[in-house]
Formats: sequence, structure tokens, C-alpha cells
Amino acid sequence: MFQNLLVSLMMLLPGVEGHSSLGSLLVVDKENHVVSIINLDAGKEVAKVSTGKNPHEVAVSPSGKSAVVSNYGAQEPGNSLSVIDIASKKNTKTIDLREYKRPHGLEFISDTEVLVTSEVTKTLIKVNIKTGKIDEVARTGQAASHMVAYSKIDHKAYVANIKDGTVSVIDVAGNQLLNNIFLKPGIEGLDISPDGKELWVANRNDSTVAVINTTTFNQEATLPAHQIAFRVKFVPDGLHVVVSNGMSGNLSVYDVKKRVLIKDIDFYNLNKGVENVGKTRDVGDPPVPVGIAVHGDGKFVYVANANYGLVAVVDTNTWTVVQAIETGGSPDGLYWGKGL
Repeated sequence: MFQNLLVSLMMLLPGVEGHSSLGSLLVVDKENHVVSIINLDAGKEVAKVSTGKNPHEVAVSPSGKSAVVSNYGAQEPGNSLSVIDIASKKNTKTIDLREYKRPHGLEFISDTEVLVTSEVTKTLIKVNIKTGKIDEVARTGQAASHMVAYSKIDHKAYVANIKDGTVSVIDVAGNQLLNNIFLKPGIEGLDISPDGKELWVANRNDSTVAVINTTTFNQEATLPAHQIAFRVKFVPDGLHVVVSNGMSGNLSVYDVKKRVLIKDIDFYNLNKGVENVGKTRDVGDPPVPVGIAVHGDGKFVYVANANYGLVAVVDTNTWTVVQAIETGGSPDGLYWGKGL
């Protein structure tokens, strides 16, 4: 089904004349405690880097030189970050977060500083990956502070607190909690619009997406999603939002201006003809879409399908799946980078 699609992918990019690169994708594998580096031109893994126990999310520094992985832990709560040197493709440092256990969401705010959520302490911290210094940005005071989104426009961070159903609004520069926006328990994935004016938040419990005005902090719309709405990502032009629905096995596409769901992209049967490493999967099993990454020019969306051990590549011109890249294991957090 996906044979020869790599050539088609290259031809879709403007100005491609045979040597332009699609870049690379970092894929966290929770099951095998590694991060895979996928060369998107070749459509395959070129390196596998060990992390701490049960990693969940990954982020790459603005320069593209370093990646950071949050080691969430399994039954025993994790409390570390793995720092990966992109050039050598090696884990070069483990940062002990001490009491800040269950690290999860990650957002770089400079080339050396990364924001990290800590579920156990209900805190957003800032970690210097060079020195290992840890600073508290603010305490959310809310249960299960899980994902974080950061706005470069006004330097505010937004933390989704799953159990309390709130979004904590934090002034990063001022180390201050500004507000807790009350929604419903079950919120998890969230993302900021490129202009910084809207925050979209997915709720995995009631299968909806809330649209929040970042000036007033008011909820302006509630849109339908599907079962276990996990992650949210804006396409760089700000015209579309995509949401992964874990138990529905699909990706929902929204028109931002009209605030309507315009398409669902089905991931069932993507594992036909794909040799999955390390697990026996039936074609009828749900794919469990989770982590999302978007190509820098917005032409492609990448979606981790945890139960299939692969990443689906979606063309945003047609909103169709054009490739399935095998990763094996249980892929979750994703990050796209140019020339990683």
C-alpha cells in the first residue's frame, strides 16, 4: 500500500529537486525505553538511543543540537531527564530531578532551558540542561499536571491538570501562577495557536475539544472529538488543528476559523503488510493514536500509533495517509526536526 510513496512525498514539497531533505523524526518508545531517530527521506530508523525508565515525551532545543526526554517511570515514579546529543546520537547526560517526580510535558524556552511538568509535586519547573540546575517556575496546586504548551508570543505556559480538569496559566518570566482555567476532569492534550490568541484543549473523558481565549481565559467553544482524545497540534499556518483519538483509532481535523470538525482520518489496518517488531498484533486491533508532530512547513502530520508500532504520515493537502513508518515497540511522544 505504501510502496514508492517516499518519492511522492518528496515531490509534494515546493522547490524539491532531488536533494532537499524531509528532515527527521524523534520517536519515544515507552515499551523499550528508547528514542528512535527516523530519517524521513529514507522512511526508516537510523539510530536508537537508550533513555531512562518508561519515557513519555521528547523535545528538541531551538538549535537542533540537543533533545530532552522525560523519564516518567512505571510503577515506581521516575524523576529524571535524558539529554541526547543529536550529532552523535548518544545519551550524554541524565539529570536527576530529585523530588520532582513523574516528569512529563516538555517545552524548550531557550537552547539550554526546558520547562518540565511534575505530576507528583503539581509543579512546573525549569531545568538548565547544561548545568543541571532546577528552578521552580510555579506550583499549579492541581492534580496530575501533565502536558505543557508554551507561547513565544507572551511567554506564558499552559499546564493541563488531568484529574482536576483545569489549565494552569503561568507567567514563565515572572515565575508566577496567573490563573487556573476550570474545564472538566480528563483534559490532557493542548496547544497554542501560532498567533498566541487561542488555546485548544482535548478532553479524553468526554471526547471534546475546548477553545480558550488566551486574553480573557474564557472558553469560547466546545467541539466534538472522539473516544479518548489525547493530543492537540496546530498546523503552522494556524488554519487547522489535529487531535489524536486513542480508542477511536483516528485523527480529527478541525477548521480553526469556522471551529468545525471537517474530517476524521482512520488509522485502522495501517499494520497490514507492516512487520511489527516485538509484538503480535491482529489487523482488527485498535491502532491507539497518541503523540503528534507536524512538519515545519505544515505539509505533513506525523502520528504515533502505539498499538501498531508505527508512525502514520498524513499529507495535509489531501488529509490522507501517505506512508506508514515502522518503529516497533510502543511509540508515544514525537518531535520533528529539520536535518536532525
